[in-house]
Amino acid sequence: MRRAVVLALVVLPLAAGCGSGDKPAASVGEGVCAPLGHGMGPLSGGKPSGTMLLSALDTAREPCADRVQLDFRKDLAEVPGYRVEYRPADEAQTEDGSGKHLGVEGKAFLVVRLEPAATADLTKTPLEITYAGPRRVPGDDTTYVSEVVKTGDFEAVLRWTIGLTEKRPFTVIESASPPRLTIEIG
Repeated sequence: MRRAVVLALVVLPLAAGCGSGDKPAASVGEGVCAPLGHGMGPLSGGKPSGTMLLSALDTAREPCADRVQLDFRKDLAEVPGYRVEYRPADEAQTEDGSGKHLGVEGKAFLVVRLEPAATADLTKTPLEITYAGPRRVPGDDTTYVSEVVKTGDFEAVLRWTIGLTEKRPFTVIESASPPRLTIEIG
């Protein structure tokens, strides 16, 4: 009997899948999701030689993690300069430059700071918009991502706040070709 109880205590959490968010998480393989490579602390990287120009932002649900993917114009085939970290709610929801409060849906806030980066090419006359997508991207069909909101595009610093249902481990995947940054949250 004791062996059955111990087995149940081991098997039940494994069968539960990947998370404990408000939305059910899918599982992979034997119902176990591998831990993300990093954890909860800040991550940074990339030192591009010029301003990276955002062209697209998408969210997706993968079997064991949500993804927020930022694609950049292919002019510079480099890894974008970035810092990704959890920030307090008041700071994460404050617009750079204006100081205006921008409500972001969620209970935990992962801030993605890109530098040098922008959503428009200021060297072109007239100004060329490179990201024409929405300022607010809902986390439809995701497990942990509630909403992604642009909270800054000022002086070559581009900032997005990812509102999450709860604080979760994350990792960042860099790509220079095509220039892309993917944040996996699981």
